[in-house]
Parts: sequence; C-alpha cells; structure tokens
Amino acid sequence: MKHFFITALACAATLFACACNSNKPTPEPEPEPEPEPSFTLDSYNGHFVQALAGAYDIFEKEGSLPPTVNVEGIKYTKGQYTIAACMLIGKIAANAKTWQDEDIDVFAPAFGDEYRWNTFDPDEIDWAHIKYMASRILAYAQEKKSLPNYVTFPSGDTSSEGYLPQLTMVVTKHDNQMNLRACMVVLTRTIKYFKENEGKTPASVSSWPASYLDAVSNCPKDDPLVKSTLDAALKKKNLGADATPRQIAEAIYEYARDEWEWEDYSNTKKGALGTINAKGGNCCDLTHATIAMCRAAGIPARYLHGQCYYSRVIGHVIPEIYVDGKWWIADPTNNDSTWGTPKWKGMETFNGRYNVLEF
Repeated sequence: MKHFFITALACAATLFACACNSNKPTPEPEPEPEPEPSFTLDSYNGHFVQALAGAYDIFEKEGSLPPTVNVEGIKYTKGQYTIAACMLIGKIAANAKTWQDEDIDVFAPAFGDEYRWNTFDPDEIDWAHIKYMASRILAYAQEKKSLPNYVTFPSGDTSSEGYLPQLTMVVTKHDNQMNLRACMVVLTRTIKYFKENEGKTPASVSSWPASYLDAVSNCPKDDPLVKSTLDAALKKKNLGADATPRQIAEAIYEYARDEWEWEDYSNTKKGALGTINAKGGNCCDLTHATIAMCRAAGIPARYLHGQCYYSRVIGHVIPEIYVDGKWWIADPTNNDSTWGTPKWKGMETFNGRYNVLEF
C-alpha cells in the first residue's frame, strides 16, 4: 500500500510538471552559420580562374587575348572560355559558396571578333555592370548557341542605381554598347583581379579593351619616320623635355592639321608612313599618322568612327587622344577644327572606337 501511494504521488507530480511545462515555448534551434566561401585555386573551377587570368596576362603582353586556353589538359576555344568566364563571374557573384562544384559546363558557341559597336563611354566599369554583362552574354549564348556581338548596358538618369550615363558625342546621344571583344577583356581582367586578391571582387576595373599605345597595322609608332615627324611637331611649338602630355598632344594635332592636306578617297591607302611622306591623305590615313605620333610619344590614342553631319552625312574616322584624364577629339582633316572641337556638327551613327582600324 505504501509502495502504491508513493507511486501515485510520483505520477501526480509528473503530471503536474508536464502541465506546468506545457505552456513554455519550445526554444528555437540555433541557426547554422553560413558556410564560408570555399574559394581555392586548387580545384576544377580554380583551374579555370588560373587559365583565364593567364589569358589576361597574354593580353597585356601582346594586345589581344589568346585563341585558346588550357584547363587540365583540355584546350578551350575563345568562344568556350567566354562561356566559362561568364559562369565564373556568376559563381563569384554568389560568393563562391559552391565554388568547388564542377559545374562549369562549357559548350562551343560561335564567336564574333569585330571592333564595331563599342560605344561604351565610361573609362571604368563597376562590379554591378560586370555581373550584368556576364549574365546577358550567358543568357544569350544558352538560348542562341552563339555569342552576341555586343552587350547594351542600361543608360539614363545617372542618379538611378544600376544605370550608366548616356554618352553625348557633340550633339548626338548613343547607347552604351560594349562589343564582345571588349567584354572579354573586361571579364578576364576581373577574373585576374579575383585571382590576385584571394577571392575578392573589384569595385571596378578599367573598361579599356586596349592600352591604345601599341604599334598596329598602318600605325608603326616605332618607325624612324614617325619619330622624326614627332620631333618636328614638338620643335615647331618650341617644346622641350619639360613639356606636358597635353602640350605634346596639341602640338601633334596642330602639326597634322596644318602641315598635311585632306584628300577625298575611301578607306586606308597610305597608312601613317605614306601619309607623312605625301603630306596628305583622307580621314583614315591622317588619323593613322596622328595616332602613330601620339603613341610614339607615350600618349594613348584611338580611332573614333561614325557617320558625321557636314553639309551631308559622310563616313568619318577621327583621332581621340587621352590627356589630363580625358579623351579629346582631335580632327586634323579641316583647318577650321580646333583641339576638342571638330568642324562636323554631330554623328548620325556612332560605329565605335578602335585600337586598330580594320579598313
């Protein structure tokens, strides 16, 4: 009896305890910490990073990206490693939490390599727009099984997040387009930064698809004739060793404008050397010679191409020269033009900016 009584009391106590505890909230489990990014170069995706960073190293030495890269003994074409670069940017944007998953599944899309459509104006491109670029290229390639010729970036109100300023060229506005060749330079430049900074992403990188200092077709900056003509341009303005880049650039421009005559024909016929010897040429050839002297002086210069308004609309090629942190139009084809101010009134079509003129 005593044993039964004790047992009954124990059961009652247990029931009471359960009743009391039934109103207490069940504690929430502690959330599991987010996994740390698993970035490592010693992985399948890490080997792609190394290959694409190596492609950018070749670009810096030679002025162009290689036709193939090698990853774990397999050669990937430029079209294939473009897809890989876009996929890697996507993984990087997701903080690489599944970095070592072997999901860079490339295919072989058609790759266009033209200089046209490069109307992107800012000298820097930020991380948000790099991600946008990669996602647009990848989505297009997956749908079309080919790569786009260019990416068009959003443009509009500069105060709106995610938008780029719209380019104003004299009196005409144009979209911010970046051709595939330039996009690939930006993507590999970004991946190179990622590799060199142990998995960190850049706030921005240069948008330039070239140094604009190289000797290229019809623009032999190291030729003795180009160098001697540069000396003549500086001597004409009495510039010495203490001359600023701006003074040198303006001297080159004024020499080309004043000493050489414009001639009416289409496309390149003489190149820089033939133009200097003949003391004249059309817009293409005068631009070749002007850019060759700028690059010989260590001043970046590039080709601007579009359909310009004169009394009628005509195709035109013009030098752009970079000094004082800004690109300046320096059109030598008309004696009434001045530094930064051409004679033409605007552009109907802006075809792009080039490191080398391919016509």
